[in-house]
Amino acid sequence: MIKLVAVFGVAVASMAPVAAWAEADEVVVVGVPDGGLAAASLMSRDYESAARRLAAPRPDEANDPARLINLGNAYAGLGRMQDAHKAYRSARFAPEMTLTLANGQESSSRDIARVAIGRLETSYAMR
Repeated sequence: MIKLVAVFGVAVASMAPVAAWAEADEVVVVGVPDGGLAAASLMSRDYESAARRLAAPRPDEANDPARLINLGNAYAGLGRMQDAHKAYRSARFAPEMTLTLANGQESSSRDIARVAIGRLETSYAMR
């Protein structure tokens, strides 16, 4: 497994039509100094900018689970739950990586994606 530092946490969406998906300090993100994972956009809740940046990857990033998880978070922040589910599902089946969570714990990218999917499904049930 490849180790990538990442901040992760997906808040359960509220019952509002367009939910604030996650607190700024709980959003998935990081790793690369050039901002390739749209960390700054996600942390500032600029989900539209994050989605634009993450939706068109370079060929070597297509199966990057960190990018896919962040893309899922951007879509969830925009209320695009089906797109978020698709991105998380792709991350779940992408090559596995170890990501470091915001609380300092490490977790498999597949586990993170599985939790994110579960939280999306919980948000559907809450509506």
